[in-house]
Amino acid sequence: MIHAQKPFWPYLLAAPMALSFSAWSQSTAAHDVDFTVDEAAMIRIVDANASPAGMMNFHIQAPAIPGQAFPGVAAQTAYMQFTSVKGASPDNVRQVDVDLIGGSLPSGVQLTVSPTLFGTGTVGSAAPITFSANNGTGTLISGIQSAYTGEGPGDGVLLQYALNFATQNLDAASSGMITLRYTISNS
Repeated sequence: MIHAQKPFWPYLLAAPMALSFSAWSQSTAAHDVDFTVDEAAMIRIVDANASPAGMMNFHIQAPAIPGQAFPGVAAQTAYMQFTSVKGASPDNVRQVDVDLIGGSLPSGVQLTVSPTLFGTGTVGSAAPITFSANNGTGTLISGIQSAYTGEGPGDGVLLQYALNFATQNLDAASSGMITLRYTISNS
């Protein structure tokens, strides 16, 4: 059986027409997409389990043997967790301040709060603050920008609270409670 061959030239002509036809059928569309990023400055103080921090009790106890000085008191810890998303200048850098807002330290007692920074982003730089009868405020962390510390157990800036005192400067009549307030704000 003999098959007749079809001419090749009609296929050659059809190919360029198909290519040029599809190039003319293109179109485009566009639309706007608006982004809103919230500025944030949030803070909380928690215990090692990420529960709200309770009251710390420092008991400055008398010695067991007469003639001895009052022994030192063990340091205690808490965690400060924060989230910060900076805004435009001048709201692009934040700090954490600590203020003694209620009560007063017992006579002869100093309380030092020492931060150890942990977190992601620009968490800033930290410096300890020592509270005394003459000092009730200070900047604990400066230079915070967009950062976060985590919100789970053991997450956050580790805060160590340590007492310093000399027995001869103590006065039991000045025992009492103080309140420390932590504030994150623009520098």
